[in-house]
Amino acid sequence: MENANEPLNNPPKNDPAPKPKVRKRRVALEPELEEIACLWPPAKRFEMARKFRRWARQLRISGLILFYDSHPGSRPALRFLSVRKIRLN
Repeated sequence: MENANEPLNNPPKNDPAPKPKVRKRRVALEPELEEIACLWPPAKRFEMARKFRRWARQLRISGLILFYDSHPGSRPALRFLSVRKIRLN
């Protein structure tokens, strides 16, 4: 006879072991940044993040300008003139 504690219609389940809860890890700073920011309080970190974001944009733009200045492009192409402007010449 079946066990009195088990329901009659449901077969026993073979569940795998429960998965451990995954804990969110804190952000790990790069070593160079960790050296710089190790003693900064949260407010200072927010301030510097804004400053670094602004500096990153400026560096990206100045890098593009320097790149294009150091690599001469093709000669400027002749502008397309409409038929009406050609007749004026």
